[in-house]
Order: sequence, then structure tokens, then C-alpha cells
Amino acid sequence: MKTIALNRLNILGIAKGNGLSQAHQLTFLAELAQLGYRITNPEILQEVSSTFLMDYKHLMSTLTKKRGGDVTYVPLFKKFPEQVPNDAVYFSKRIIGYIGNILDLFPDTVALENGIKVPKWLFNLKEFGADPISQMQSKELFDLAAAENISKNGDAHVEWINLRIVHDEDLADELKAYLARLVYSKSSIKEALHEDLYELLDFFGANDLDSDLIVFKETKALLMQYFWKKEEYQAVAQLAKTATDVLRLFAALTGSDVSLNQKIKFPKLPRKARKVVLAILEKSSGLAEDLNKYKGLWLEIGRYLHPFEYSKQYPRTAEVFDALRNGKIETYHSKTEQLLALAEVDALLKHLENKPGVYARKLHEVLRRFPKELDKILASFEKNIAKVALKNLLVMQAYFSEINEAAYRTVVNKKGKMKVLTNNAFAALSELQIDKVMLCIQKAIKTALTDKEPWNEETVWIDPELMNYTIPLQQRKSSDGILTVGKGSRIKTDFSKVLRLFIYWKQTAVRTDLDLSCIQFDEYFNYLGHVSYTQLFSNGIVHSGDVQSAPYGAAEFIDITMSKLKKKVRYLAVQVHKYSGEHFRDMDCHAGWMLRDKATSDIKTFDIKTVANKFDLNGVGGYAVPLMVDIAAQEIISTDLYVSSVQFHNNVEGSVNDVALLCAQLANFTKTRPVIGTLAQAHAAARNAQLTTYKENASITFGVKDCTYNATDVEQILTELI
Repeated sequence: MKTIALNRLNILGIAKGNGLSQAHQLTFLAELAQLGYRITNPEILQEVSSTFLMDYKHLMSTLTKKRGGDVTYVPLFKKFPEQVPNDAVYFSKRIIGYIGNILDLFPDTVALENGIKVPKWLFNLKEFGADPISQMQSKELFDLAAAENISKNGDAHVEWINLRIVHDEDLADELKAYLARLVYSKSSIKEALHEDLYELLDFFGANDLDSDLIVFKETKALLMQYFWKKEEYQAVAQLAKTATDVLRLFAALTGSDVSLNQKIKFPKLPRKARKVVLAILEKSSGLAEDLNKYKGLWLEIGRYLHPFEYSKQYPRTAEVFDALRNGKIETYHSKTEQLLALAEVDALLKHLENKPGVYARKLHEVLRRFPKELDKILASFEKNIAKVALKNLLVMQAYFSEINEAAYRTVVNKKGKMKVLTNNAFAALSELQIDKVMLCIQKAIKTALTDKEPWNEETVWIDPELMNYTIPLQQRKSSDGILTVGKGSRIKTDFSKVLRLFIYWKQTAVRTDLDLSCIQFDEYFNYLGHVSYTQLFSNGIVHSGDVQSAPYGAAEFIDITMSKLKKKVRYLAVQVHKYSGEHFRDMDCHAGWMLRDKATSDIKTFDIKTVANKFDLNGVGGYAVPLMVDIAAQEIISTDLYVSSVQFHNNVEGSVNDVALLCAQLANFTKTRPVIGTLAQAHAAARNAQLTTYKENASITFGVKDCTYNATDVEQILTELI
């Protein structure tokens, strides 16, 4: 539990006691500072038990791992960034080395354990952290470089992370509140948090949770799995409302995808469990529609459920399975398309009113097809708009506000992949249509927020920076790391520092070669150049060298000095290519960025206290685009994308056009997606709060950090504000 509190809440739980001695306090604070952490309430150290020192090793290990300092980083070129060899000269020397090894031409060599013989006159091995000829890792060179790096001084700059001490008796309340935020979230939570959720449920149980507040279907599935394994079937039945809920339960039980975006497995069910499932199906709303949506899977499941054997107890379920088997089910979707094709407006609107969520998704198409029926359509839509989830209203508001101006539309699917679609002229709506739709949506948003607790006596401060943070509505496939923000969010960064990008990976079964790269674009996303393993230099950018295997854990770095970039460069797109080997998610693999005062080879290559963000690379794809840099705005843009490509040999040259298109859309996400700043303003207005321009005068604050509501407190935003 204390590890979860440290990793997720930056809370350090310590038992009450007589306090630490002054010497112990100073030592503890100094060792935290070396890792880039500081305590916001150090006075409480006078009230804690010294027994926490027994867990001191685990504490420091957890904090070290949080920032990526638990592994060893060894670049190919040990004198990076000042002494990186010329590409052409270095490549020529490698060719000589290859030929010499094949023909056994070299008499005076150093033999490495990988079988390569390196001539002393060709390469000075003291300058390399891996074999300079094959660029494969060598244990001897790795260990030597690691030992040398330990002895180096650290950078003067510190990217501080604040920790708060809480007494053990209060820690339980903090963790229970965190559990509630996970469970009551109005949107998907990161898959990386599922383990936390189960550990918290095992520790605290679920008796204090309100099942009526658990609204997100995937989260329901995780809760149902918890109850199912405890054979608390009544609790499962209380949560499961539809046949699709049952499928999500099956997915959770078998470790499949609870979003149902990929093929799922279903468990073997004993007789008692089969009857539980059939009872849920019997009372499910929209049973025929839901079964038909996953027809092949339900036909297969039906052979194990034996619904006809229990037809007397569950007659409706048996009847629907019979219709499913004989193809006699008319779906809601097919009926919708039929009414659209026949242009039967009145019947169509009445039909859509039965499913407000579908109506919201179809509204644009209905308006486009029947422009003369604007008032009738909006009157119909407003009948059930209160049933449309607030998050969907916010998305609609952002969507309709820009639909006529956008040349493209972007869709992020359940896999975390982004598709860019051409927004053709047929998608345009009239200004009158848009104005009336926007008024309708804004009214619904205000109504939804008015139902929350009023802030009549509260004064609210909203940081203008929150207009640069998108609402984190799609967290399912988000990378787990220090900073979690919505895709397309813009993080203000001190560009007077050297920005050092890094990646680390350690292969498990086969040789794996990942490549850290950086593409330069102008303000219109025209290609201006790149830095990668094929080109180690560009103005203001330098690469640490290409390591092509990772049995001991490989690392690559790119240093970016903003003041030295070409004047035309506006954006930098960071990529990690899978050239060969294992997928990102199948090994220990993470990346991030540091901010450095002094980027020289006599300073630690990886200095933990300078790490601004470290995040796991856990997706599947030919390459990842984890972040962008906007030079003019001095902001890092969170992209967190995995892009499908060829299975092997991915590189910058083969992806420039696709990356340009994707990044051009992501650079505009704060204009095309709902942002936290607008949400905060809507809350303040609807809940009747008084706004102030001074943070110190506010009783409720919205900001990036150290506020009542922070841009990085994703679960709180998704639970309390959505």
C-alpha cells in the first residue's frame, strides 16, 4: 500500500512516533534531494517513528525506480555529447572492421566476448560503451562505462518532485479516496492502474463502494471480476446490466481486452456460474441487439451456456439465442441506416430518441442530411440530452466548434492508435446550424454541472495554462509515468536548459534493436532534417550512438540545444523505432526527458534528479511517437502514440510523411479537443462561484500543480469534474 501511495500520490506514509534525530532528518532530506525529491511538510519528521528506517531501503528503491534510476544507462559513445564521430568516417571504419574480422586480417586486436576483434589502431575502446564495429553490447565495455559514470559529478539543475508525509493512520483514508477515484472515474483508467485497483480492493474490500456510482463499463468489468473470484455473484449481478457487460467480465477473467476491441476468450463455467450468467442475460436490456453485435462469439458461448436446457427458467434468453442462431434479429444500427436512407425524418428522430448516446454520435450526419429540419431535429435531440454523458457533451462542444474549419478529423481508437480522416466539403454545416447546436450543447453542459454541489460561497482561481491541457478522456492505453496528461497537452518547459531525451530497453528472449530519433519540421510541418542512427548530427542536436542489442540493458540519448537550432525549425517530433526484435510492451522499456544545465561528458549521462518525465513504453507498433517539441511556444506536447508499420527495419526515412500528418493534428489538439481550462470555467459558472485573478485569494484552485484540482491528477478530474 505504501508503494502505491508513493508511486501514485507522492505520499510517504510513516507511523507516528517520537520523531527522528536532527542528524537523521538532515541525512534523509539530503538523500532525497540527491534523487530530486523534497518534502513539503518536513516539520512532521519530528513526529514520526524511527521504525520507518527499517523500510528505508525499499523507500529509496521505489523513488529511484519512479524516475528511471533503477537501471544502468550506457551510451555507445562515452564522450557524448562533445565527441561524437563524423558519420561517414565512423561508418568507413566500421566497414574496415567487419571486413577485417571476416578475413581475419588484424594481428594486433582486442578480442571481445561477442567474438569481434577490434584493432587498437582502428578504435580506442576506452571511448565506447559497446562494440564499436557491430554496435552490439559487450559485458566488459558495459561494466567499465557504468563504473566510470558512477564516479562522475551530477548536473547542477534539479527537477523537483514534491512528497508529502502522512501518518499511517491517515494513509488509509488517502488510499481509500484514491480507490474511489479509480472506481468512480467517468472514463477509462490506464491499464497500468489495474494492478493497483486489485491490490486496493484486496486490502480494503468493496463494502464501502457505491455500485450506483460505478458508471464506466470497463471499470465495472474489473469490479465484477473481483466479486466473481470471491463467488459473490449477487454483487456481480448488481453491476451487470447488459450482455456486453457479461462479455467484459469474461474478458477480465481471462486476461483479455475489457474494451472488447480485440478478440476475447471466455472462461469455462461450472453449472452454478452458467445459471448466474443466464440470470443476468434474462434481465438485460437490449439483449437481442447486444448478442447480435458479437454474434459469432455469443453463438460459441451459447454452446457452453446451454440456454435451451434452462428455457423454462430463462425463456427470454433461450428465445433470443434461437433468433440469433437463425439470423432473425433486426439491429438498432440497421434500422437507423434504413430510416436515414429512406429520409423518414420523423420516424428516424423518434427512433434515435431511444438511445441518446447514439443520437449524439449521429447528430452531425442527421443535420447534414436534413438541413431544413434544424429546429425539429434539435427539439427532438433536447428531449433526452440530459442522458448524454457530460464527457460526450464536452467532446461534442469541441467537435462542432471547429468542424467547418478543420481540413482533417482525428480519431483515437481503443487501442490508442490515431487515425487521420479527410474532412471533406460534405461535412460542412451552416453557421446557423452550428450556432444553434452549440447553444443546445452549452445549455446541457450547464444543466449537468448545476446538479453538482453549489459553490455559492467559494472563490475560484483558474490558471490560464489549463487552456493548454486537454481533458484526459482516453487513458486506457496511456503510458505509465511521472506525468500523466491528456493527449495533445502542452507542458511549459525551460528551453534555456539542454533538453536530453533518453530511452532504455532490455531484451528478454531475442536480440532487440530500438532507435531513438528526432525529426525537424517548420511551422507547416515541412521536413527540415532529422537526427538518428543514420545521421548523428544536426544544428543544435546530437545523438549518443546506435546500440543494436540489449542483453544488459541498452540506452540512447539525444541532446537538443534550442538556441542552436536552425531558425526555420518550429517543431521536433521524437520517435522510437523498433528496428528488430521484441515489441515495446514485451520487455522493460521506458523513455523520457531531462533538463540539463551542463551537458558534457564529464557529467553523469543519466542524472536522476534532472529527469522531468519518465514513462514506460508499453504499446505495440513499428514505432512510437511519445512527444513533440514546439520551439516557438517553448512547450513539450504529449503525443503518446504507437504507429503501425512494417514488422522490422523501421526508421525515420520511412515514416516522415506519416509523422508529419499525425503531429500536425496533435499540435492543434488544444483547439480541437475539450480542455481543462474550459471545463473549470464551466464548473465555476454553473456552480455559482466567484472568480478571482489571484490564486492566494481563492478557496478552490485549478492549475497545473499544487492546486485543489491539478492537470496531472487525472483520476480526480475524471471522477469529480466530469
